[in-house]
Amino acid sequence: MKQFVLYSLLAVMLCACGGKQLVGVRFPEPPVEIACNADFGMELINYFNILQTPDGTYRMYFSGNEENGIAENEWQQNLYLAESADGFHYTLKGKIMDALIEQSVCLTEDRQWPYRLVGNQLENGKHCMFLWKSKDGVSFGERRQLYDFKHDTQNILVPRGHQMKLYSRVTQEHYKNRRVTLTSLTLDGEPAGETEVLAGDFLYNSAACKVDSRYDLLFPTYYNTHGGTTDACRFRCYLADGPFVRELPCDLNRWVEADESWYLASPGFVIIGGEHYLAYSTRSESHERSHTGMTSQYKLIKVVLEYE
Repeated sequence: MKQFVLYSLLAVMLCACGGKQLVGVRFPEPPVEIACNADFGMELINYFNILQTPDGTYRMYFSGNEENGIAENEWQQNLYLAESADGFHYTLKGKIMDALIEQSVCLTEDRQWPYRLVGNQLENGKHCMFLWKSKDGVSFGERRQLYDFKHDTQNILVPRGHQMKLYSRVTQEHYKNRRVTLTSLTLDGEPAGETEVLAGDFLYNSAACKVDSRYDLLFPTYYNTHGGTTDACRFRCYLADGPFVRELPCDLNRWVEADESWYLASPGFVIIGGEHYLAYSTRSESHERSHTGMTSQYKLIKVVLEYE
């Protein structure tokens, strides 16, 4: 009964906040491949996001292992930048940071330092989450530590005026229950509220997309069973407002091939030609180790938001 009241309250807030309520998400067309690890001369590409700069250029930030640099595990990755004029065809610009994974980059309202980067790096042998600022989105300055424990999925910043929302995944109950946390931060990385564990069990989010000035969409990449096993490459869609989460109908699963390993990777929608796209990656081998012969690709798939 309590959950019903919360969902009903959210529905009322949605209607009061724009007249129309978001009721579903459709993916009407097949995905489009935009990059492969071989295109960039990499053994592996991973954990990426795309944003559009004020001059119209599309920038793709991603982690990668360089060619012939076979890694013992996926932590041995660096941060790279590629650019595009049309959003679909990208040229590698080069490495911009060493030893950084599970990151995202966003543009904020800070006029002097508009770019923010969040990701995991080693500190005294332990993986921690850090925040960086940048004037140009290429050179990032001094880092600020946010947490002293590791979050093990893509950590996503969503700008909200003079604050940011940080979505991360934490694992509870001996790896049997994966949940999404939401933290409000100032643009300097100061806490602006308590960290919330979002309602909804067994969420493994790798996408948190800003819908408008208030609401985000979450797309969990995995949906775990209570026994701790993982059902890979199945997706559900949730509308998030603070600690409240409401599931929406979503037909993304119809595009998942049986032999593909999908990982959604979208700290926001990519807008190309006025259309919304969701970014994701596929891999030909296990998520646990990177090695010669692996194929990893980045793709975009068109999104239609349905209102009533």
